[in-house]
Amino acid sequence: MTYYKFIPLAVFALLITQTVKADDVHSFLKQHCLKCHGSEKQEAELRLDILASPNADNSEIWSLIVDMLESGDMPPQGESRPNRTAQQQLLTSISHQLSEIVKPSSALRRMNRTEYEYTVQDLLGIKTSLSPLLPEDGQIQGFDNVAGGLGISSILMERYLEAADLAFEGTIRRIKPLPPETRRAVLMDLKDNIASVNGNKGGVIESEGAFVDFTAGWPPSRIDPAHPIEDGIYRCRVAVWPHDPGEQRTLSVGIFTGPLFGDGKRKFEGVFDVTGTADNPRIIEFETHMQESHTIHILPWIYPEHVTWRDKEENRPGVAIAWAETYGPLDQKFPSAAQLKLFGNSPATSLVEDKPIYMRHRKGVKTHVVESSEPRADVERIIRDFVPRAFRRPVDESLTNQFVELALSRLDQGKTFEQAVRTGVSAVLCSPHFLLINQEDEVDNYTLASRLSYFLWSSLPDEELLQLAAEGKLSDPKVRYDQLERMIQDPKIERFIENFTGQWLDLREIEFTTPDKKLYPEYDELLLRSMLEETHGFFRHILKNDLSVLNFIDSDFAVLNQRMASHYQIEGIRGHEDFRIVRLPENSIRGGLLTQASILKVTANGTSTSPVLRGVWVLDKILAQPAPPPPPGVPAVEPDIRGAVTIREQLSKHRENESCNRCHIRIDPPGFALEEFDVIGGHREWYRSLEGKGSKVTKTNYYPGLPVESEGELSNGKTFADFEEFRELLLEDPDTITRAIAEKLLIYGSGRQVTSRERSSIDSIVKAAEKNNYGLRSMIHAVVESELFLSP
Repeated sequence: MTYYKFIPLAVFALLITQTVKADDVHSFLKQHCLKCHGSEKQEAELRLDILASPNADNSEIWSLIVDMLESGDMPPQGESRPNRTAQQQLLTSISHQLSEIVKPSSALRRMNRTEYEYTVQDLLGIKTSLSPLLPEDGQIQGFDNVAGGLGISSILMERYLEAADLAFEGTIRRIKPLPPETRRAVLMDLKDNIASVNGNKGGVIESEGAFVDFTAGWPPSRIDPAHPIEDGIYRCRVAVWPHDPGEQRTLSVGIFTGPLFGDGKRKFEGVFDVTGTADNPRIIEFETHMQESHTIHILPWIYPEHVTWRDKEENRPGVAIAWAETYGPLDQKFPSAAQLKLFGNSPATSLVEDKPIYMRHRKGVKTHVVESSEPRADVERIIRDFVPRAFRRPVDESLTNQFVELALSRLDQGKTFEQAVRTGVSAVLCSPHFLLINQEDEVDNYTLASRLSYFLWSSLPDEELLQLAAEGKLSDPKVRYDQLERMIQDPKIERFIENFTGQWLDLREIEFTTPDKKLYPEYDELLLRSMLEETHGFFRHILKNDLSVLNFIDSDFAVLNQRMASHYQIEGIRGHEDFRIVRLPENSIRGGLLTQASILKVTANGTSTSPVLRGVWVLDKILAQPAPPPPPGVPAVEPDIRGAVTIREQLSKHRENESCNRCHIRIDPPGFALEEFDVIGGHREWYRSLEGKGSKVTKTNYYPGLPVESEGELSNGKTFADFEEFRELLLEDPDTITRAIAEKLLIYGSGRQVTSRERSSIDSIVKAAEKNNYGLRSMIHAVVESELFLSP
């Protein structure tokens, strides 16, 4: 396990400016390293007794030394550990010298697919989905916005052309929308067409003048007659109340918009608690984009009955659905706001009817195209206005002229006004000046505006940032501070919350596996959605309130709804719809990221857990000390789902190989501690098994398996009996935690690789955040003020 560092941060402030003498470095290496890396023996073909002081030729070797000492991989287990203060002095000195020798890695990169979509959408004022057109981005150090992992290929340029064309088309509303109307469906009038209505309590019934659904399974309540007849934004309303709910039962309903015909994919719209009565139903309301073929789906979730075997004579709760309606389309602007933003409001431009289009419900309707009575003047005006907005800074006239001349050449070739503008806009959106970030040799105010916006909003700067850049004010740290505070309060900060946690914590992978239904019958989509919202809400609360990042290890609160509270066996929380801050009971094992179901799910598969996977995750994500990949030809250790052999026994045999043991001594202990949690984050004392002796667990299809063994020993000799003691050991070393999170934020925020050469930048971030108890928002401020963020 990791060699934890127990040095107060206050020491770092003194050390950063100090340089350890060459004699002291040699003495350190002689005492701790030359036994295996000297003249008589050179493990890994690395000889340190003749290694010169850090210079351009040997910087990689010195970086390796820093990394190995930092992670605790060296000295190896069984050898004497160096004095902590001496080691930290050595590491800080070497890192400082390396930073003087080797310049930071380049920050020049292209946008990733998420940034491209948000940038184009914000630039043009559209909602068109573009990222699915682009290939997956490469990752460096766990993030997909880091220079070095974002190359450009001919295939990618073809995709950019497709995306630019689709984006341009999204700015123009081709058909004048119909006046908004309400389309309502009263379900009892449609009962014969909705689903098989019968008196069987396993299906659906009539009650109190409503259609009652009991299960989230197929068929859902499809309210087809309320579907819109044209694409657009619609306000959806559904009248519901609980049917025979009882005192302890909770009813929730998931609303999906899906295709009118066929199963297809469903777009999740939200979870709503079902309250009210037949005389006073709850009116669920939301707005969403719907296509002509979309209809509302209602899928009930009923707790706790849907996850247990109930008494067959017991009355079954359900969701009574009286009616549903759609109202819209709501956006009636014609021309669209996006068209006016791109084309302007010149009297010379207008929407004119073009060719007829077939629509079942509208006879003789025609599409529209944009035309101009002064095409050359308008093309030039549009492109000259668009280029600096797209490039996020003032642009030399010679560069702008290239795009203007390209667009005008289309007119000269006989193309229409709209086609000429499309050519110019598409060329801009595929230009390196648009696609690339941090192109400038010097970091000016416009560069700072873009770095701030792509850090926190994954998109281009807004008008306020660009205006401050034009006035030269973003070079003032106080102005940057105020802008960062403003940006965190902006709704677009949700992009940072989702993108950063999605990559730092691997939340993007939460749907990659589906838990076995026999082993985990309580798992469903509502639990999955609640898992994500818990972690997002937890991160959001820490960010907005500038709470200490040590809360990521342990906290006395959680962000829960009833579904998550029930999953964690925390009583007194009612309602699935709203998440709230919950003070955890003193005896609760919950608190921090490592006990959250989302984290425990992404570090497991659908059937079993692996201490190796979870241990590797903790080393990388929480400690920023990633374990190296396994040697070639060494098979992975797979848990025995039959329960005949424990994973601990398998790993013990696996570690008989010295090359494996060197890494597993760091990997396995945190993995063993997390064995207390199953694949969906439930706390357990024994494993679930599909095979076993004796009786199955009451009201389930599984047997109690072998007991969980969660004790372990760290490589520094410290032992723990269970997960809670392991978590306490993590908190004994706050420096490692705060530095790890600072490093993750610095990688994401700067878009650069962060190595041992940037140790001083990490130290400065942690030291700055220390003044505010290592607050997350304070740490983000420190990232923005770091040398790595501000340098070319």
